[in-house]
Amino acid sequence: MNVDLIYFSGTGNSYKTIETCKEMFLQNGCKTTLSSVTDKPIIRKQSDLIGFCFPVYAFGIPRICRKYLLNLPKFKRPINSFILITAGDSDESGFSIKESAKILKKKGLTVIYSDVIQMPINWTVSMNPPSKKEALSIIDRGVKKAKEIALDILNGIPHHHVFNYPPKCSKIGFYRDYYLFKWLGVSSLWRNFRIDNTCDSCGLCEKLCPTESIQIVHEKPKWANTCEQCMRCVNYCPKQAIFQKGEGSIKGKNIYYEPTFKPLKVKTEKHVKANATGNESRVVHRRHSTC
Repeated sequence: MNVDLIYFSGTGNSYKTIETCKEMFLQNGCKTTLSSVTDKPIIRKQSDLIGFCFPVYAFGIPRICRKYLLNLPKFKRPINSFILITAGDSDESGFSIKESAKILKKKGLTVIYSDVIQMPINWTVSMNPPSKKEALSIIDRGVKKAKEIALDILNGIPHHHVFNYPPKCSKIGFYRDYYLFKWLGVSSLWRNFRIDNTCDSCGLCEKLCPTESIQIVHEKPKWANTCEQCMRCVNYCPKQAIFQKGEGSIKGKNIYYEPTFKPLKVKTEKHVKANATGNESRVVHRRHSTC
């Protein structure tokens, strides 16, 4: 079976989840690819199963994920797919699965499985993520569930997550947060990023940003409106110098990123692969030119 897996991840939760699925598929003889939506991957024509794993942002999926799904071609033959959502609370996935499934069905994909996997929160600017020990415990449970899900899918056991209103939130609060973030928050919150005087202009935030929304200007980071609020820059900053206006410094808080997630390594490997492909294309072109 040919399996294509697509994800978006700020601090590694969705990556860890879908990578775990990938390992299970590989162990069971599947030819499996794994790509980030930031690479705008093209799904193989021979794919038999397509899996998506996204984080939940204010009861929905990130704009970049929604845009990727909307830009998928209409599939001419029926292909099975599954949707996994990572969330700090499994009861707070909101519309993330419903909006993903709705788009996929319009593209001709059959959603055979959907579920939510709890992983540690990373919204450090306004919350306090769990301690390292607590985070590892949550990750272990998430990985275990991801393995079980992959095996269910391989064994043809369907499952569809049932939408529910978060117990901690009123219906009015739920819709308020969803629509305010979707239509106003994500398009303006990038303006609220600040740095304190401990920033040493290392430029790591610019290198790490998955959407290339940060530029170093006059030795200080500046954010752009393509920012998805993924919190990668906040949690990876070695000085904990990044915060958001109105929320205050994050110093003294726990920071969180999945410990095996190495976004710079992934970026470097992608760059090397792209260069290798480009060089190979130029060699082929030269060969054809001399024929």
